[in-house]
Amino acid sequence: MRAPSPAVAPPPGNPRFPAFDGLRGIAVLAVVVFHVWLVSGALARRGTGDAVTVLGSHGPILFFVISGFLLHRPFVTARTGSAGPPSVARYALRRALRILPAYWVALALLGVHPGLAGVFEADWWRYWLFLQLYDADTLGRGIPVAWTLCIEVTFYLALPLWALATRRCPARAELTALAAVALGGAAVQVAAGRGALPDLAAQSLVGQSPWFALGMALAVGSVAAPRGRLAAAVGRAPGRCWAGAALAFAGLAALRWDTGGVLGIVQALARPQPVAELLAELVLTAALMGLLVAPAVFGGGGLPGRVLAAAPLAWLGVVSYGVYLWHLTIAEWLALPAVPQHFAAEGLDLARDLPAPVLLVLVLAASVAVAAVSYRGVELPFLALKDRDPAGGRGRGGG
Repeated sequence: MRAPSPAVAPPPGNPRFPAFDGLRGIAVLAVVVFHVWLVSGALARRGTGDAVTVLGSHGPILFFVISGFLLHRPFVTARTGSAGPPSVARYALRRALRILPAYWVALALLGVHPGLAGVFEADWWRYWLFLQLYDADTLGRGIPVAWTLCIEVTFYLALPLWALATRRCPARAELTALAAVALGGAAVQVAAGRGALPDLAAQSLVGQSPWFALGMALAVGSVAAPRGRLAAAVGRAPGRCWAGAALAFAGLAALRWDTGGVLGIVQALARPQPVAELLAELVLTAALMGLLVAPAVFGGGGLPGRVLAAAPLAWLGVVSYGVYLWHLTIAEWLALPAVPQHFAAEGLDLARDLPAPVLLVLVLAASVAVAAVSYRGVELPFLALKDRDPAGGRGRGGG
């Protein structure tokens, strides 16, 4: 069997979950579709725009769930004795090699041309060290989508501390703790939606913790009960999981219907939201993510298995990091070459010269091409080093 790419290879001694390549592909495709609809002006249309808004807002959440599962599972597996205890130093090395080189190269090149705001200015260090999320003045500058990377990096730092604190916990106790974390994060999101907390709280790891906790809980379940009732139910009917995910998605789109397009969403976010709607969105999002990811965790064929194993989607997942970093600038350049960068932060008067589906094809083609160059020329040379022992040689490590 062909060895997996270093971009998706698990730590030594841990199993690989190949369906997660397809999940990454779905996540990045959702984000790209959202931004293409935004720059083309199509997001303002009711109906289609509502569904695409749900896609775009849940693409990053799917990435969070994926990180929670794949990064926590080696720590959980180590408790069973089937793999050596993860080294925090090796874990940190793997994370740094995975995320820093491609991001820094993209940030530098895009800072030179087209000249992303902030990259070489007085507060440059915020963008290079994943800190732009924590200041309203820098949140939308640099590579705008990198606000999610700020959350990911915070999670990378917090995960070893969680693993240390729960290293002797039985599965049920850790699942209880993860449920408490998720409820706490949900409470933060509700409070922020009501105006009782700043939006930054909801956008930070604290507010986004339910999605990482969901992935971590799936990791615990996949180790503690790989052939339990849940795994058996998913294996027998994976299609039902995705049918349930589709219903959750429809529910989320229905919640967006009353906002009246992207302008209505912006206006709605500026005032306190009803608690019932906030809770409904959280519950439906948890259902969507759990049902979407479960077949990739517990196996099973059917439609989910075929879709996630599709070569184009899996390849998109392998190069998804580069696509994520580059696609928005490419979309802006293709759709609005005469408009200042990050026009979306300036207002909602968007160009409509290219139909959204046409622009989507162009953006995907260009983004995948650039991502492939980044993958071959930047990511792979560093990823080939990620299983080396920081003290010399090779070894095990989580991440």
